[in-house]
Amino acid sequence: MPNRPTRKKDPRILLHNFLALCLWLLFLAQSADGMRCRIPYERVRENYCYFVADEEPLHTSFHNFCYQDKRTSRVCLDSEEEMRFLAQHLYEMGYPNGTQFWSAGHRWPGDNRFYWNYFGRARPLNYSNWAVDEPTPQMGRNCLILTLRGGELVMSSESCYTRAVDICEQTLNGTDARSVIH
Repeated sequence: MPNRPTRKKDPRILLHNFLALCLWLLFLAQSADGMRCRIPYERVRENYCYFVADEEPLHTSFHNFCYQDKRTSRVCLDSEEEMRFLAQHLYEMGYPNGTQFWSAGHRWPGDNRFYWNYFGRARPLNYSNWAVDEPTPQMGRNCLILTLRGGELVMSSESCYTRAVDICEQTLNGTDARSVIH
């Protein structure tokens, strides 16, 4: 058999292929990681990650545990399904009926309507479950509170100085849900 000439590989091509492989593996790792909740968030069903601050209820909306301590937003509930799943999760955690929770909902100045406060930008409420006679147009009731009642969450407009528990939200990347943290 005749000797075949061997072809030397160009080191630049090898390096290029190696870097492409590394980038591909990094992309796969990030995609898989995006499907998990970050610690200490708990996964609720397929698409939701929540952290319920288990300390004393906050005495004012202005100490926003979620933003100040977790660099995320309070919960924004965009569907009946999400509200039902969160209510069930809170009930399973042992919160009794009547427990109030902060949400990211606020009455926007000059509008008198409620929006989700997305880091200072208004996002419309796509879904609501207001209690009877809510939201009230009463001045000074500009924060949206979620109250656990009979295994469901109901929304009400309350003073931003109401005592309530913070619920922080992290959304999962790679799902049909919002792909950013509120």
